[in-house]
Amino acid sequence: MMTHGRPTLPHLEISSYSLTLKDRSGFIGDRASSRAFFGILDELREPLCEAGTDPFNNIATEDLTLNDIDAAWDSGDVFAAGVVFSAVEEFAQRLARVVRSYRLSDEHWARVRRIAVGGGLRDSRIGEIAIGRTTAILRFEGIAIDLVPITQDPDEAALVGGLRLVEEDQLCGFSQMLAVDIGGSSIRAGLIEFSPDTPHDITAASVIALDQWKYSDEEAEPSRDDAVERLARMLGELQKQADKNLAPLITLACPGRVLEDGSIREGAQNLPGDWEACDFRLPEALSQHLGNRFDIVMHNDAVVQGLSEADQMHETEVWAVITIGTGLGNAVYLNRPGSS
Repeated sequence: MMTHGRPTLPHLEISSYSLTLKDRSGFIGDRASSRAFFGILDELREPLCEAGTDPFNNIATEDLTLNDIDAAWDSGDVFAAGVVFSAVEEFAQRLARVVRSYRLSDEHWARVRRIAVGGGLRDSRIGEIAIGRTTAILRFEGIAIDLVPITQDPDEAALVGGLRLVEEDQLCGFSQMLAVDIGGSSIRAGLIEFSPDTPHDITAASVIALDQWKYSDEEAEPSRDDAVERLARMLGELQKQADKNLAPLITLACPGRVLEDGSIREGAQNLPGDWEACDFRLPEALSQHLGNRFDIVMHNDAVVQGLSEADQMHETEVWAVITIGTGLGNAVYLNRPGSS
């Protein structure tokens, strides 16, 4: 039986994850989520729309994409770029405040010197600028910490990162594995190809087939059980594309605090239905839909996304990940001596 949410993984320790801090205004992390960025932009645009000078032609902010905002930044229109810059600056200030709060409230975060930033906002030019600006703000204050964009494609990082949830000897001899990334607006399932000799070498791994279900776009929110059944069908279709070297393993990345038995606590509130029910265990439910043909191991989605960056962090003893998505995920890692 697989143990879920393990603090000790191959080559490293998970010192902290899903750190949630609150003040009188609510959860601190919510102020630096993707929703928060679009909220900032919306507030800036409101008087411009009323004055007839909005650079986005009065399109509702909720209908804008990151590509639209990147295009405004790159358009050559200095006013449009100025509006976007104002949103990026405010967001970076908020993200810097989140990092400061983490460092002041948690002993593990206080030792962090490098943070990989993932999530949907990272997959844009303005996201990269916000990451760099946040580092500058902290450095100007004398805080020696670097924020860097996660190396992997944000849509794939928590899929390939799943390789690091499994011991190498369980993967040796295989060259493919199924992986799942569950988020606050969509579910991704992928077929991963990796080196059968060095399965933990993320640089040699790739997503060769990907299926994504944006359940947030559905007219009616699906139930939890419907979502699990849909995920099982997605994995079944991907399995048909696999070769005979498919490992009998599936990794799951899911929001929330993951307990050893596969139940979820604190942080799954954005998922459809009640995923934190005491009698619900996602790995067990999914395994039943798949005919109990796979061993399934699950961990927090930010933890798994960060694991995709482990190969880039050998020189940093204590490092972290922040994922900017529907919410703000986070985790801290400690490299063990001799880790590679």
